[in-house]
Parts: sequence; structure tokens; C-alpha cells
Amino acid sequence: MQHLVLEEIKKNIEDIFYSYVKVKSDTNTMLERDIEPFLMDFFSSIDYFKNHPEHYGTYKIENDALDRSVCWGLVKGNGDDTVVLIHHNDVVPIEDFGTLKPFAYSPSELEEELMKIKDALLPDAKADLESGDFIFGRGAADMKAGGSIQLALLKRYAQFTSLQGNILLISVPDEENLSAGMMSAVSLLKGLKEKYSLNYLMMINSEPHERMNKDIGVLSEGSVGKMLPFFYVKGFLTHVGKIFQGINPVSILSEIVNKTELNLELSDFIGDEASPPPTWLYFKERKFQYDVSLPPSAAGCLSILTLNREPASMLESLREISLQAFSELIESMNAKYKIFREKMNKPFEPLPWQAKVVTFKELYDEAYEAYGDTFKQRYYEVLIDIENKIQAGELSMIESNFYLVEAVYEYINDLSPRVVIGLAPPYYPNVANMYLDNISEKAKNLSKEIMDYTLNNFNQQYSREYFFTGISDLSYTSVKNSKVIHQTLEGSMPLFGTLYNIPIEDIEAMSMPCINIGPWGKEYHKLTERVYKEDLFHRTPEILHYAISRLLEWDK
Repeated sequence: MQHLVLEEIKKNIEDIFYSYVKVKSDTNTMLERDIEPFLMDFFSSIDYFKNHPEHYGTYKIENDALDRSVCWGLVKGNGDDTVVLIHHNDVVPIEDFGTLKPFAYSPSELEEELMKIKDALLPDAKADLESGDFIFGRGAADMKAGGSIQLALLKRYAQFTSLQGNILLISVPDEENLSAGMMSAVSLLKGLKEKYSLNYLMMINSEPHERMNKDIGVLSEGSVGKMLPFFYVKGFLTHVGKIFQGINPVSILSEIVNKTELNLELSDFIGDEASPPPTWLYFKERKFQYDVSLPPSAAGCLSILTLNREPASMLESLREISLQAFSELIESMNAKYKIFREKMNKPFEPLPWQAKVVTFKELYDEAYEAYGDTFKQRYYEVLIDIENKIQAGELSMIESNFYLVEAVYEYINDLSPRVVIGLAPPYYPNVANMYLDNISEKAKNLSKEIMDYTLNNFNQQYSREYFFTGISDLSYTSVKNSKVIHQTLEGSMPLFGTLYNIPIEDIEAMSMPCINIGPWGKEYHKLTERVYKEDLFHRTPEILHYAISRLLEWDK
């Protein structure tokens, strides 16, 4: 079977790959929908799907402002055992291409243009360009290379009339943004499982992998998690000429930034693997016109990657850090105020400020306790307004959290300084096969078998990692403690349940092991994004086919 599947597959992959890359599918834009006819044309051109039109289609993302869909195709064989192939079809925009934008989606033309400016490239990119061993282009690596390999293999599998087991391919939009596509895919997986009695053995993603050593490939048995905590700091207004009569929220937020940016205590460490330390993605004072008063508030959000922590414990850690930062700022202000008063020969009395940190839920409850249904009605009106503004492109998902906090503050009687913390979308659970109970021996041993196979057949060494740290849709293949996580998100994420949803209970009910098997790629999201030809056309297709064969026991 291996010979029949892989024979001259390079030509199939080439045909799919260059056409796939050519389709502009910039994330979070209407362009993403252009992928749907491309994939539907692909499926409908295959005899198997012509004879079984019920085995492929599109699945609408519910309440999606861009009206996007998940695309899928199922090659149904004998039995219930099923391997799920997943890839995303959106790409990041091409602002960084500058004058080369017209060539971003055409690898051959882009290569010619890059050769004209090769001396301006970084040494590694220049060497790869001159070697001819890589293909450059937007989406070439991330991740239409992996998607093309999956599609080519599915087409080959569809030729077999007595296939043992089933292959389900799912192509999702929005991975580079909020993963709305993958979360809808969870519902699709649930529906297909029930309709066709599918037993999901494993989900295989084909994201490109990066290499610390160019001669060692990487397999990932899970994916890093991600949280996006936000901080809204309410200061106390005063004229700058009376600075000690107020408190600057920018100062408070700055102290929190100093204590959290690259804070290794907020990183997770498991064996030899670690989540990169957190970093701030957004920081802004909330003052919309100039005057000589302090800003009324400041806000920002922090990106935290996780290997094993859940939202509740992370938020508690951030509350403690914020309280400490706030307290230290007040102490510093008092020390400076004391010196200031002494230099004017005037008595000193400590400033009245007290450090206070609350969660969004606590702020909401405070407003509801004071104003009851009047507040609640207004709150939902603001939510509707936010939804309309987001759909109209007038408000970002991050800004909408601060917009909502400010709406709640209209019903808060205590206007003393405080920090409000919560979670902004998206939330990615951390997943790893080692966290799963009752994982099958086939899934448990797959990485080791692949590493032996590649060494024996290609003389190519591969290593295994528990977590793909590039953030991926594999985060939605399994989860534990879904009820606890749901409760935390419900209280701490203002947009949860309205503008943003995660089918967290369905994910836990359908939990399956996962692995990432993808080609070697470099510098994703950059002008010099590129994928290694040998992996794209030869090694990765063979590895992926071997993995599927082992899971479905085709080699018995």
C-alpha cells in the first residue's frame, strides 16, 4: 500500500501547494472565505467524493461576522477507527512585504524578486535562498505546506475501495486570530462522530516545525496553552500641579508590567521543556483628549503561555503580584511626598491611598448589588453595542474588554483607585498526551516508532517534545477539569458566553491524543517565510503516511 500511496506524490503536492498558496486568505478578513470554493472544488474533483457527496462539505461558524466555514472531507473505510488530519488555511497579512506585496502569494516570482535584494537579507535567509532548498512565500510554511501534504494523501487514500478505518480531514480558518474555526470544528467532530460512529484514535496536525539543530526534526505530542490576562487600572484624577492629591494609573500599571514582563515564576517547567516567559502585548492610558489632568485610567494585556497551569491559579498569582506592585508604588509615593514636604518645611501626613485589586466578576457583582436590574439591563445593552462595533470593525476584541469595564464603572460608587483583572479572548488550553488517561498503546508509542522509522529510512534524526510552543489548534483536542475552567472563564472573561465561546465540555468529552507532524519551516509571519522542499515533497508525506498506517494498522 505504501508504494501505491506515495508513488509520484510529489507532483500531486506541487499542484495543490502552489494553487493553495495563491489563494489569498488573510486572517480575520473576508479573504478567508475564498479558500472554501478552492477546497470544495478539490473534493468534488475526486471520484470518491463524486460518488459520496455526503462525505465532504462546509460547516458554518456560528454567529461569525465574516460568515466563514470549516471545510471537511471524510474517506470512509471499514470499521470505526478514525484518524483526524487538521490544518488551518488562514495566513497572516503581508504588510512586511513592502514593494514585494504583488509577489507574496507567488513563490516562483517572489524567489526571483528576492534574488535581486539577497544581499539585504539576513545571512541565513540569503544562504537558503541561494541554495534552492527552500520555497519562499506567505503561507508557504505556515501552513499551506502541511495542508497540501494532507490533501494529497487524502486524495490517494480515496482511491482504495477496501480501506481499513477512516481518514477525516478538517481545514479551519481563523487559527492566526481567535481559533473560531477550530472551536466550530469541535462541534463538527462531535456531529460526525455520532452520524458515522467514528472512534477518533488521534488528531494529527501538520504545522511547520522549527529546528534548534538543522539535522534534527521535531515531533510534538501536545501544544502550549495561552491566556491573555487584562488589567484595567482606575487612578484618581488631579491637576498635574497638585500631583500628590491624585494617583496616576499609568504608574500603577507600569509597576505591574515591571513585575510580570519575562517573569519566570509565571512560566511552566516540565522536564526539559518550558513555556516562554510572559510578555505585554498592549499598554495604553485611557485618555482621549489633552488636558493638564492625570489620565483617569490605564489598561493593558499580558500574554502568558502555559504547560500545565489553569486560569484560576494564574489569575490568583496575578492578583497577588498586582497587589504587591500597587502597595510598593504607594510606599514609594509616600517616601517622595515626605521629602517633598520636608523641603518646603511643611508637615507630612501619609497619603490616603490603599492598594486594592479585584477581579472583573467582583466589580460586576459590586455594581449589581448597588443597582440591581437597572445595571444588568444597561450591561446587556452595552454588550450588544460592543458586538455591533466589533462587526463593523470599529472596536477590537481587546479594547472591548476595557469598554465593558468602563460601562460597569458607571454603576460603581467607590471611585478610589484600584486594579481590575480579567481574561480577554482567546483562551488556549495546554494539552499533552502525557496528561491523558487510558491512551492507547498505538498512540503512546507513535513518536518513538516514527523516530526509529526516519532514522532507518532517511538517516534523519527526529526528537520528541511534549509541547508545540508556536500555539496551535491542537489546544482544542483535549482538556481536563472543564467545569472548573468554564466557571473561571464565565466569571473572569467578560466576553465569554456572548461574543466568545469555547465548547469546553465537548472538548473534554471528546478528548483524543494528538501529534504534530509537519515540514521544517523558518521565519513564519515574515518576508522570508519559507519551507524546506525535501520535507514538503518527500519526507513529511512519508512520515505522515507511516503514522496513519501504524494507527490504523495497515501494515499488519
